[in-house]
Amino acid sequence: MILITGSNTPHGAELVKKLVKNGNKVKCYDYYKPVELPEGVEFIQGDLFNLKQLNKACKGTDTVIHLLDKHTYKKTGRRQMKKINIRGTLNLLMSARKAKVKRFIFQSTYAVYGKRQSFPIKETDTKKPCIPYGKDKLKAETLCETFCKKNEIDYSILRPALIAGPNTINRSMLITFYMAMAMGSDNIMYLSNDGNTHFQLISQEDTAEALLSIYKNEDKTNEQVYNAGSDNVPTQMDQTLKLKEKEKLDFTIRHITPLKARLYSILFKPSKVNFFTKEHNYYLFNNMYMDCQKLKEDTGWAPTKDNIEILSETVNWYKNKIS
Repeated sequence: MILITGSNTPHGAELVKKLVKNGNKVKCYDYYKPVELPEGVEFIQGDLFNLKQLNKACKGTDTVIHLLDKHTYKKTGRRQMKKINIRGTLNLLMSARKAKVKRFIFQSTYAVYGKRQSFPIKETDTKKPCIPYGKDKLKAETLCETFCKKNEIDYSILRPALIAGPNTINRSMLITFYMAMAMGSDNIMYLSNDGNTHFQLISQEDTAEALLSIYKNEDKTNEQVYNAGSDNVPTQMDQTLKLKEKEKLDFTIRHITPLKARLYSILFKPSKVNFFTKEHNYYLFNNMYMDCQKLKEDTGWAPTKDNIEILSETVNWYKNKIS
């Protein structure tokens, strides 16, 4: 039996389908029950602080795949975000130990690496996260590793690139599409300086497949950390021009400096609009391109979609959403 926390995320729902198709028995744990669940999948409602529900979810479970987290401190506050990502992970680990769970697969993030100068980034490279989500996830990674080793629980950690696609909940992606397509005659796509930065994405399907491949290759993936992202990452400028042509989008490209973005963030702050936040600026101004060879070699996984395909699908979904 496999327990998936955070099963309502797009890639979580995709993983549930893949596991069921693979013949696995699955339980889901999340804040609310999805509209549809594959036949035979059990759902348990709760959060990461309801120990009674966590214990119930872990009971009879062999493997936990932990996806449930908080990407931003908007609405809940930074303190609660940190509590969910770190303390919540510890609560789940303790329930897993109590239930004698044999294996724990933890979804981390590319954001643990922070701002880097050399690419592609390998799993063993220095980690200096600069946004709250990355800081929380790095602490949770260390917690998982220490706890699992001490309690003889097999574990694996996945660091996916920025996950995008239809129904995305990532604010950086939604902000970008909103500014480019939903502001009347002032549609603007902002790019950093000269637009020569690279930022790796990963589709929801490829993320789910990466998690599945880690699960299916237990002998090779135990006590391992893996990067996962798309291949052939173009510059933001090339990516934007190709996307504009492919989807026949009508927007203006505007180059912006970090200083100007910072000024804009101050101007937008009173209106509580999420433009040019730390997370948004991280996406705009930094390079992020990970080496995913280790996961490919150990499991046979390979991404099926590149940045352009991922963005194209997301654009079409978003256009329908706002129409």
